[in-house]
Amino acid sequence: MLTKQVHIVRRPEHISVDDFVVVDVELPALKEGQVLVENLYMSIDPYMRRSMDDDGKDLDPWPINGPLDGPSIGRVIETRNSNYSVGDCVESMSGWQQHFISNAEDFVPYVSANDALAIREVKGDLTESDYLGLLGIASQTAYFALMCATTLIEGETIVISSAAGSVGSLACQIAKIHGLRVVASAGSDAKVSWLKDELGVDYAFNYKKVSISQGLKDGCPNGIDQVLENASPEHFSACLPLMNFSKQILIAGMVGIYDTGGVVKNIDNFEYVIDNFLTVKAHLFMDYLDSYNQFVRDMIRWRSEGSLHQKVQIFEGIDSARGALVALFNGKSNGKIMVKF
Repeated sequence: MLTKQVHIVRRPEHISVDDFVVVDVELPALKEGQVLVENLYMSIDPYMRRSMDDDGKDLDPWPINGPLDGPSIGRVIETRNSNYSVGDCVESMSGWQQHFISNAEDFVPYVSANDALAIREVKGDLTESDYLGLLGIASQTAYFALMCATTLIEGETIVISSAAGSVGSLACQIAKIHGLRVVASAGSDAKVSWLKDELGVDYAFNYKKVSISQGLKDGCPNGIDQVLENASPEHFSACLPLMNFSKQILIAGMVGIYDTGGVVKNIDNFEYVIDNFLTVKAHLFMDYLDSYNQFVRDMIRWRSEGSLHQKVQIFEGIDSARGALVALFNGKSNGKIMVKF
């Protein structure tokens, strides 16, 4: 059958839609033990920018003029494997394509072959897209950071950067659920208003209008106890002088450097880490996958109770996938981005 895939055509200095091309691909007939999957949604996440470089650090680089990978949810439309039936909802890392053939290996989230599969149940309040949104990578990053990688203490002040993004917006709400005072930074007045009026953060500022250091001083008169860093070296550095003694900074990511070579060059006040005995910890959500079932229960419960909301931005069609990834780096994204096939 004929399907479409997105390929990259070059290693970019700065990402643009011209770095990608949508190609027609002929898939072969199924062999015994295989299944054919039609993708319904794919997840768009900041880490994907790093896969476009030759050196993906902890990620395999995407091949030039070859199929890409990323979280996707789909339906089995043909099967020659007794463990899968037509209509099964399946999760995989075979995004960026309308259809794919799977050898039906078991899918261990984010550490197995791209075409490995896991059957996902769609029942109750869960939809297919929830496995990429409510229960996806960004949600796991936020949840495991606050629920496993640190200790949340009611009344303490937590600073969350890129707070209107897919990770930050959920982290803000999880922190509020546990009684913390949340200070958030974002890149537009509309995002700041959303954070304050709809997500209920205690203080938010637009770092494009107010300097990060001033915004943090205004929002944290009693200092900072926790940081979930998603944004940049500049934001990390601005937090350091305000950190209370023996507190912690979790680094979930630094989206600000992903499209500029991925190098941290401008932290010139690291002495605060030493002088105040701070803990700086890079957070990898995969370290906590043994708590996945609890994560699922909590996220579903919080949403059903109305204490957690997720904004989802949908791009329609595989041709839009290129622009969806670029949107993460030009300030036009808000919440979780997905592509609907």
